[in-house]
Amino acid sequence: MKPFLSRFVALGLLAGTVGRAHADYTFTTLEVPGSPSTSANGINNSGQVVGAYEEPLTTRFHAFLLSGGTYTSFDVPGSTGTAAYGVSDAGQIVGFYLDSSSRNRGFLRNGSDYTTLDVPGAVNTRVLGISSTGQITGFYQINAGLPRHGFLLSNGNYVAFDVPLSIDTVSFAINNISQIVGSYQGAAAKTHGFLRTGDSYTTLDFPGASLTEATGINNLGEIVGVYSTMTGTHGFLYREGMYTTLDVPGTFFTDPAGLNDSSQVVGTYVAVSPGPMEGFLATPTPTPCNLLLLAIGAACLLGQAWRRHDS
Repeated sequence: MKPFLSRFVALGLLAGTVGRAHADYTFTTLEVPGSPSTSANGINNSGQVVGAYEEPLTTRFHAFLLSGGTYTSFDVPGSTGTAAYGVSDAGQIVGFYLDSSSRNRGFLRNGSDYTTLDVPGAVNTRVLGISSTGQITGFYQINAGLPRHGFLLSNGNYVAFDVPLSIDTVSFAINNISQIVGSYQGAAAKTHGFLRTGDSYTTLDFPGASLTEATGINNLGEIVGVYSTMTGTHGFLYREGMYTTLDVPGTFFTDPAGLNDSSQVVGTYVAVSPGPMEGFLATPTPTPCNLLLLAIGAACLLGQAWRRHDS
């Protein structure tokens, strides 16, 4: 995996069950025109998507916004590489960039204005999520390498946090009620997902997985992430106590990164190994039950209209 287009996987349990092998989704590939590698990292409720792509014939990466079918590339001024990871409903975009000394620094893009976001005292800061209330999350390092620490930026104040007894904590996303998801390593160096609600932490482990990371959460409490088993690396959707595998069909590797309140999911996949990374958008397809309910509702409306016509 490319170092900046992938999600830098850091290579009391929540009871859950496993659902079907694939959710009912329609998958669309997202590719920045001309780029050999594209990563889709965040989506808002308007369907705007942000991510990063690789510049052809170089190792440089740039951020993009996909809105209304149009890709717009952008970079933090003076950076040597920019990646976008989250977009709010107001269109504010967060991510991180490399400065001239190859230091990771967070950013907030509001229209055409950029604000650098650095946790005080950190050598590296990566901003990965933003809510529509303006709260921001990500992780930072005091020294290069482990451990990493999560943070919440709210009303201009940085609040650091770590999953209790963990040796490494990464925060990926936040919703409008300040719930945060991410991953952590315990004393056995196994990687688990987590859900942070207030000061309480819930561990998220896909059943039977050797690694689990929670990477996105919407305002309905639905969570997406990635897990690894002997069969490979797969995406998942967690909803109402059930884990469902969410893989782009026929691919080698699927890495969901974010979702909105319509349960649309964005992420990255690799079709064959070795091969380039591609972004994807997964849109829920109506189930037969939902189609039946729609048909019944339409019939009722027609019946009411006919009765009014006859009266």
